[in-house]
Amino acid sequence: MSALDLASLLRDYGPWGLLALALLTIRFLFNGWRDCMTARIEERGASATALERQAASNTAVAATLDDVREGQIEIAKLTAEAVKRAEGSDALTASHIGDIKARLDALHRGGS
Repeated sequence: MSALDLASLLRDYGPWGLLALALLTIRFLFNGWRDCMTARIEERGASATALERQAASNTAVAATLDDVREGQIEIAKLTAEAVKRAEGSDALTASHIGDIKARLDALHRGGS
């Protein structure tokens, strides 16, 4: 709106009409701003929820990996004990257990 349009509104409706038009304009702008802020808050809430879910998933994966590592260590210990016990027995059994231990060691190095 130009100054001439505002002057004609003032002439036609008086100062109260112009004030009412200004208030309606301010209300329209405020409602638009409020809707925008509400949308931003909802979007941030959705992002926070997604981050919380991702953090919980990461924690579960880390716990599972720790369990796998503990299992690998326990298997390596048992295999080492079996190799020690088998040293005095059949050479073929000791060879097979040594192969198992070597494979587990390779998996342990590759999985860590």
